[in-house]
Amino acid sequence: MSGEGSARESLTHETMWRHVRQLLDRALSAAEKEGVVDECLDVVVDLLGADRGMVLLRLSDGTMQTINARGHKRSLAPEEREEMSRTVVRQALEKDECVVWDPLGAPQTSESFAMLGIAVALAAPLRTGRAAPRGALYVDFRDRTRRIDERHVEFFMAATALVAAVLEQHERARWDRELLAEARSHPLDIRRTPPLDELLAAPSFASVRAELRTAVPGESPILILGESGSGKTLLAQAIAEASGRKPVVRAVLGSSDDLNTITSELFGHERGSFSGAAGKRVGLVEYADGGTLILDEILNLPMHAQQLLLDFTQFGTYRPLGHDRAEPRRAKVRIVAATNGDLPRAIAERRFREDLYYRLAGVTIDLPPLRTRRADVPALAESMLRRLDPARGWTLSVELRRALVSPAIEWSGNVRQLEHAVERARERALARDLETKELRAGDLSPRDLGGAKLVSAEAPVRPSSPPGGDALPAVDRAAEAASLESQWSAMHAERARLEDLEKDLLRRALAENEGVVAHAARALGVARTTLASRLEALGLRGPAKK
Repeated sequence: MSGEGSARESLTHETMWRHVRQLLDRALSAAEKEGVVDECLDVVVDLLGADRGMVLLRLSDGTMQTINARGHKRSLAPEEREEMSRTVVRQALEKDECVVWDPLGAPQTSESFAMLGIAVALAAPLRTGRAAPRGALYVDFRDRTRRIDERHVEFFMAATALVAAVLEQHERARWDRELLAEARSHPLDIRRTPPLDELLAAPSFASVRAELRTAVPGESPILILGESGSGKTLLAQAIAEASGRKPVVRAVLGSSDDLNTITSELFGHERGSFSGAAGKRVGLVEYADGGTLILDEILNLPMHAQQLLLDFTQFGTYRPLGHDRAEPRRAKVRIVAATNGDLPRAIAERRFREDLYYRLAGVTIDLPPLRTRRADVPALAESMLRRLDPARGWTLSVELRRALVSPAIEWSGNVRQLEHAVERARERALARDLETKELRAGDLSPRDLGGAKLVSAEAPVRPSSPPGGDALPAVDRAAEAASLESQWSAMHAERARLEDLEKDLLRRALAENEGVVAHAARALGVARTTLASRLEALGLRGPAKK
């Protein structure tokens, strides 16, 4: 495209290559310097005269996450990071080339262009060597009087290549790639565990990444602290797999106060060691020998059992129940412990041994709650959708992305709450449209968000009409003149009524099939796993035994 230059200074060959040299200088210092990607974005945004510049990386599940976002030498706010055209980014990756999108010259445009007031946008894939693009560089212009020409595009493509090199060099220096090369094994549950680099990709995890960079390949035990639902167990599993210390064995503590039961679970027992011990049992410590032992909710371990664990952490020796030999058994394990409790308070109240605390807290990781890293929520939600339904290629609407970073949502249940909300929203979206690939703000319920009302700042969220029908009865056309709060309350009440109808129908299906889920699913014409998930979500059956 031709026209008036958009840069703050005339884009001559001299100015263009002066800025390219600045990018080269930053590329050479990428290994040692934090914030180098932000500095590169500032150079690109400044020379092009763009309003926003972003670096997006593609995660292992196919989702795109914004890791750097700048506008006129400042970091963009969480809501601003979502105000971009993902259509342009997607086209750049699909075509594997630089895409220049001008709504005036394009046969069609996306809703985000009109909603956000984007005049022109550029995106190009970030790649090094012959590998597939790992992400994209994106800039856009909001001033409709500005145009870009071939020289702007030429500089943008050169900048993309340099930013890709900066990312590669910076990542190589910060992470030992050998930690993530080995395949994952011994999963803790039936869900796929994301790799460590994916879990910690968000900018809010910068301090955690820095701490784990040296901790993962080391020998020190790791203690993970964080609120319930913040992802402590998931992080522990990812750390274990990234370190290559296998097998990975998890012990859930606190299920019993009986010393013999705890000893048997952790260290095993010999046949006949106590009443009912008809055979020998191998303890979790022996299973984990040479690998990683994850101790979940360490604060639940009773005081009388803490001494046993202290001895093992000090000497690497243990005695199964009934072990009558002079020499104890030995095992070498790396312990990763986790708790959502207040350990300093427990130590002060003499509920937890201080010497055991220092044996476990070789490296301490504090996981921030979700409410303090709201900018991560849209990317987390999209990643969860892809794991739930990888074949569909889910996306989030711009309106929903904006709403998810709202301070009105407390996220008291953290990542676990978000996961539940996303799963329910997906089910509602499919009920709305079986062919949909987009999650909208109206697909989320206030109940899933702790009572928060998920309403866009620009427009009210209206319930979608079912295919071929009118809107929900409780939200009739006359209600359009009412307040947003009354409309939302009416829609929420109607959803609750429909959920009660669903419960009644599922109870009837179970009753007519003698409680057999597979038979009830066949009668309803749905998959058994789908029905089991709904029964658990509605509280009609307990969680499936793993």
